[in-house]
Parts: sequence; C-alpha cells; structure tokens
Amino acid sequence: MAITENTIECDDLDAKIAEYQALGWRLDMIFPADSPREALMSEPPAVAGGLTSDTTTVESKISVNLVLNSVGHQPPATAGGSDWNLGRAGMMYRDLIPDRIGGKVIASHIKLLEDGPVADYVHYHKVEFQMIYCLKGRIKVVYEDQGPPFWLEAGDCVVQPPEIRHRVLFSEGKAEVLELTMPAEHETWVDHDLELPNGTINKARLFNGQPFVFTKHPKAAE
Repeated sequence: MAITENTIECDDLDAKIAEYQALGWRLDMIFPADSPREALMSEPPAVAGGLTSDTTTVESKISVNLVLNSVGHQPPATAGGSDWNLGRAGMMYRDLIPDRIGGKVIASHIKLLEDGPVADYVHYHKVEFQMIYCLKGRIKVVYEDQGPPFWLEAGDCVVQPPEIRHRVLFSEGKAEVLELTMPAEHETWVDHDLELPNGTINKARLFNGQPFVFTKHPKAAE
C-alpha cells in the first residue's frame, strides 16, 4: 500500500479536525493529549485512493498531518503552571510539575466539565509509564482484555501499561483525576478496529512487559 502524507498548518486544530471528519476522514493520532497541536488524519480504507466502498483491494492511503501554526509548535507556556488547557476528547488539563522535569514526566490534573457520556474513543498511548488516580466523582472505563467496563471512583487507582487499548465511557460527579505519565509528551493513537470490551479476558497479560493494575480504595467496599 502506498501512503502519502501532507502537512497542513492551521490556527484551530479542533476545527480543522472537525472539517476533515465532515468529509469522511478519520482521526488516527493526536499529540500531545493535554494540549494538542498535531493530528494525523486519513481517509478510511473503504474510500482510500478514490475506490468505492465495495472494492476489496485498496491501492493507496492518503493521510494529512495537521499542525498548529508556528506559535503552537512549542509546549504551552503554562507548562508547570496553574492554567487549564482544553485537551483530548473535551477534557480539561492542568499541568502540575514545573518544567516537567526536563520533559521526563507530566503530572496532569484532569477534569470533566459535564456528567454523562464522554466523547472518547478506543485509543492507546505511546508511553513508558502511566498511572491514573481518581480525585473526585467517578468515571466508567473499559480496558483491553480486562473484562466489562467498571467505575474508577475517588481513591481508586490504575496503572495502565504502554499501548493497552482503553476508553473513557461515562463521567459522574464532575469527575477529576490525577494522571502521571512518562514521557511528558507522547502520541495518542486511535484503534479503529477494536471494540471494547473485547471478547478475551486475560488479566495476566503483559503489555510491553507491564501488567494492568487496578487498586480499589478500601472504603469503596464498605
């Protein structure tokens, strides 16, 4: 398959993504999650190369790399500060660690502004380490090979290994979480083919050498 890619600068990344999605393109990657300034879009395989949807052989795939203009190419000036940024899937992010320890780690205070379904999708992160601790409210999440969706409530914690597929489904109680991730900036990729929950349960599975770990707050059982 031949893959062609073009880079397009824009002033509003969300608007440009929506513009391409309205034309039938799909989001493949966004970077970084806390303050996106780059996105990879592609034609879905069914129409790639101008072929019709009933064509089984796809000869080419066209993709575009959307980036913010030169002002947006640098990490936000609020890195390590107290300001909130609109991040991936409509979530608000606040960066907690000054200078992100030279870019080695980011501590993000994340909040969901509204209760109800979350505009998320099955995705995975190109990371070395990631941990999420629920500070307030609760969110319903689902993970690859971990069974049905479950609630992550205040005091609960998950260590989600590199590239495990997952999705945030629902939020209640104006949920807020703390997310620790290495490295600070990393790619988030969309998995268009996997539906969660998937049919396999394998809680002993290692993802890039790491297990999925869910720790329930003791008071949650009371």
